[in-house]
Amino acid sequence: MIRLVLFFSLILSQVVAFAQKDSLVDIGSNNKIIEQRRLQQNVSANRYYSDSNKKKASLSLPFLDDFSQYHFYPDGSKWADVNVFINTNYAVNPISYGVATFDGLDSTGYPYNFINPTSYGIADYLTSKPIDLTTVVDSVYLSFYYQPKGMGNQPEAKDSLRLEFFRKSDSTWVRKWAVPGAALAPFKLVMIPVDVQFQSDSFQFRFKNYATLSGNVDHWNVDYVYLNDNRTFSDTTLNDVALTRNYYNMLNGYSAMPWTHYMVDTLNNMSSVINVEYRNNHNSTYSVFYEYNVITDNGAGAVIESYPTSTSFKPVNGYSSLVEPQAVYSSPLNNFYFPTDDTAKTKVFQLKNFFNISSGAVTDFNIKNDTVVSYQVFSNYYSYDDGSAEAGYGIEGVGAKLANQFTIKKSDTLVGIRIYFNPVTYNHSNKSFKLKIWSSLNPEVVIYEQVDYYNPIYSFTNEFLNYNLTTPILLPAGTYYFGYENITSDFLTLGYDLNTNSKFNIFFNAEGIWQNSNYDGSLMLHPLFKYNDAIIGVDEVKNEKSTIKIYPNPSQGIFYVKTSQAIEAYVYDLLGNLVAHFPKQRHTSFNLNSLTNGVYFIHLTGEKNNLVEKIIISK
Repeated sequence: MIRLVLFFSLILSQVVAFAQKDSLVDIGSNNKIIEQRRLQQNVSANRYYSDSNKKKASLSLPFLDDFSQYHFYPDGSKWADVNVFINTNYAVNPISYGVATFDGLDSTGYPYNFINPTSYGIADYLTSKPIDLTTVVDSVYLSFYYQPKGMGNQPEAKDSLRLEFFRKSDSTWVRKWAVPGAALAPFKLVMIPVDVQFQSDSFQFRFKNYATLSGNVDHWNVDYVYLNDNRTFSDTTLNDVALTRNYYNMLNGYSAMPWTHYMVDTLNNMSSVINVEYRNNHNSTYSVFYEYNVITDNGAGAVIESYPTSTSFKPVNGYSSLVEPQAVYSSPLNNFYFPTDDTAKTKVFQLKNFFNISSGAVTDFNIKNDTVVSYQVFSNYYSYDDGSAEAGYGIEGVGAKLANQFTIKKSDTLVGIRIYFNPVTYNHSNKSFKLKIWSSLNPEVVIYEQVDYYNPIYSFTNEFLNYNLTTPILLPAGTYYFGYENITSDFLTLGYDLNTNSKFNIFFNAEGIWQNSNYDGSLMLHPLFKYNDAIIGVDEVKNEKSTIKIYPNPSQGIFYVKTSQAIEAYVYDLLGNLVAHFPKQRHTSFNLNSLTNGVYFIHLTGEKNNLVEKIIISK
């Protein structure tokens, strides 16, 4: 039996009950790295944490974080740990752009326990730095907004989100609030008084979630955490007009494409508008001035487009929960196109959207969320998705086939396919597939079929890996279908973006008939052309058992290797940087104690075969 499954939940045992061939099961996803954001900040969790958490004096009031930032880990000047994922993709109609998402993944984007599918317990923490409350003027309140599920997986009734206060007098964490798992709902405001017993020179509060620990599941979003004195229980409105989305795409149909392909037809490759989402968190109507800029050289160059060119204010009505999202403004592009450059292979443009409140009598409570920055990337691949997987898409059955349709604008040499695989409850890294490319699905015309096969590699969440063709092929301009065929029967969960929709370009062959996907979303599978990026490629797995084994994994820093060959080893971090090299000889172990905790790739080159393996250092 062959089936196609869109994973959205941990309960994989339910999948067998579906008679449909295209089924929906919750999983959710914690999205830790996407290529656009790498351009903004190349930072690892461990490095960011160590640099930001040096011993400092207690913070003072007010404490405010709405998570409108461009890195994926909590702000180290405010928070003491890095477990949660800061993102703009998981919330449904957030208070402002950026939320803290709690799930079943650790700070590296890997399940806390990928061995036991039913493992359960405390998953993520979000702990404030110490805060001085010895000089408060009046009553102190902590407020925040929360949302179960969002775009991800619904937490079950046994799951929960909890808030605790630290009491210095007896060094005890005291539970102050909790909520069980529930279905998707709008963000809800919580107001918690901070009693005198907690008002010390080193007060702390922390959120934590109880979840299944074996996958990208049981999601909670937390937004707009605000602690201050001189507040009351009715202090529930904010003089804040906020942008609520920071992904903007100026292309028509695609989210990314090769630069040389874009230049074939610059104007028709552009969208006519960009949609800007914003929200007034106060009950009064304000006027705001909105503008966007396009800036060259990843934001370091010249402003080549500004709109509007004259002062223009828009009224923003007072907030109403009856209208979500509160406002979407379609900003015209006015026949703008990115200027051509025949000498360049790649280009990155910064898109800056911003506004301000026009009334001088009103102070915007939080100006940080008035500006958002995103990037238009022209690299060496085509894509429909925004680089963020909120679900996983898979086909089950030996011989099942999956394809993503793209129309390429010019002749070019295809060198591989970029794929992101989600780690979902069961580890399928020992399963296999082979790359295939079709020029037609009806009738089915295969123009490339890999002789050898690949195993999925679970990289850092949303970290694409290049699965290279054995022999690059020249493709004339036209429509093609890029994908793979299962060698083993298990489904292989590809990243699935729910914030964009290209389902009519996704095809699967379950039982001899090609069909479209039934679910809105975009597949995180991209055709890769000749100018390779820095992400390491994955070598084919030959149709014979590998004679190279590396263990234990995870390790505290010493990895042993079992092989009869002389091998050479290269170790890469998640940014593709070479961090260790061992020359060719008969190795028995590799000492990586000098590396920090995290996920790495080790590329072992032997006399008979090669191996690329993801390794985890956990000291």
